[in-house]
Amino acid sequence: MISVRSLIGIGMCALVSLLGSNTVFAQGPAAAPTGTIQERVAELEKKSDAASLWNTLGFKISGYVDASYVQNFNNPATNVTNMRIFDTQANSFVPQLFQLMLEKPADAGGTGLERAGFRARMNFGAEARFSRARTNFRPGTDNTEMDTQELYAEYIAPLGNGLKIQVGKINTLVGYEVINSFENPNFSRTFMFGLSQAFTTTGIRFTYTFNPMVTAVIGLVNGWDNIEDNNKSKTIEYLLAFTPHPRFGVNWFGTWGGEQSNCQGAGTSQAIPAPPGNTCFNAAGQVIPFGDPSAKRFVNGLIVTVKPTDSDTVILEPYYVNEGNAALDPQKQPSLGGNASGNARWNGMVTYWIHDFNDQQQPHAFSLRGRGEIWEDAGGFR
Repeated sequence: MISVRSLIGIGMCALVSLLGSNTVFAQGPAAAPTGTIQERVAELEKKSDAASLWNTLGFKISGYVDASYVQNFNNPATNVTNMRIFDTQANSFVPQLFQLMLEKPADAGGTGLERAGFRARMNFGAEARFSRARTNFRPGTDNTEMDTQELYAEYIAPLGNGLKIQVGKINTLVGYEVINSFENPNFSRTFMFGLSQAFTTTGIRFTYTFNPMVTAVIGLVNGWDNIEDNNKSKTIEYLLAFTPHPRFGVNWFGTWGGEQSNCQGAGTSQAIPAPPGNTCFNAAGQVIPFGDPSAKRFVNGLIVTVKPTDSDTVILEPYYVNEGNAALDPQKQPSLGGNASGNARWNGMVTYWIHDFNDQQQPHAFSLRGRGEIWEDAGGFR
C-alpha cells in the first residue's frame, strides 16, 4: 500500500557576509583639436575606439565567482545531502558559479534607442547544472554546467512615468530568493525556493511605477521554468509593490495558469494520449506520467519588509500554492485505472533577519544574517 507522503522542512541558516568594493573610473575632458589635418584625424580615431564606443552605447559587463565548502556531519556514504538545492555536495569543495553578464539598461529619461536595452547572463559551474536541469530545454538530471539564466530585451515606452516592457527569459517574480547566492541574504537557499517556486519565466512582462510608493508588474509567460511551453495555455504572473514608508514595504506576488504537460511527448517522444482521458502510454504500452493542461496552478504570497532600526531588517514571506488534478493519491493514479483528480497543496513561511554592523554601501561591509523556515508539501507533489 502506498501512502500519501507529507514533507515538512524546517531550515535555519546564519551567515556573516563580507562585501567587496567597486571602483569607478571617470573619463577626463576631451582634448581640443590640434592644427594639422593629420592630427585632427588621429584625434577623431581615438574618439571612435572600442572603449569609447562601448561607453557611448551604454554597455556594461560584470562577473562573479562563487566557491564553497559544505560539511555534512552525518557523513552520508553517497556524499549527497538530501533535500538541499544547490549545496547538495557533502564534505566537498565546489566551484559553484562563474557568471558573466552583459547588459545595456534601458534609460527612461533617454530618447529613441536609449530607451531600449537588454541583458544576457551566463552561468557556469555546479549551480548552472541545477538551474539548467529545472528547465524543459534539458529536463531532468543534466551534467551540462552552463545555463543562460537570463536573456531578454527591454524597452521603456514613453507612457506616463514610463512603461517597461521586457521580452525573454527573466528571473521569476515568485518569492524573495533568486538563483544566485550573492543576491540572497544567505549562501544556502530555502526549501520553499528550491522545491516549490519557479526559478525563471519566459515570456513578456510589463512594469509600471505609479509613484515612489506603488509599482505594478504583470506578465504572460510559458509557465514555471519553461523555455518552451509544455502545453497550449499560458501563465499569468503578477506583483504589486507598496512602500508607504522607507522602513516598511509589502510585495504581493503570484501566478495563475496551467503548468502540467500535454500527454504528447510526456516522458518519451513516442508517447500518445489514450483513454481514459489523461492516461498516457509509451511505445511499449507502459503507463507514463501524464498531464492535465486544463488544471490551474494558483500561487499567492507576500514579502513583508520591516526595518525597526537603522541596522536591522526583518523580512517575512508567507506562501501558498494550490494546483488542480495534481495530488499523488495512489487510488487515483492511471496505473490503477483511475484519473488523478485531487488538488495538490504546498505552503510555507520564511523569516529573515539581517543586522548590519556598518554602512553596507562602503567597502569592507559586515552583516549578520539569520533565517528560519517552515515548509510543507501536503500531498507529496513537489
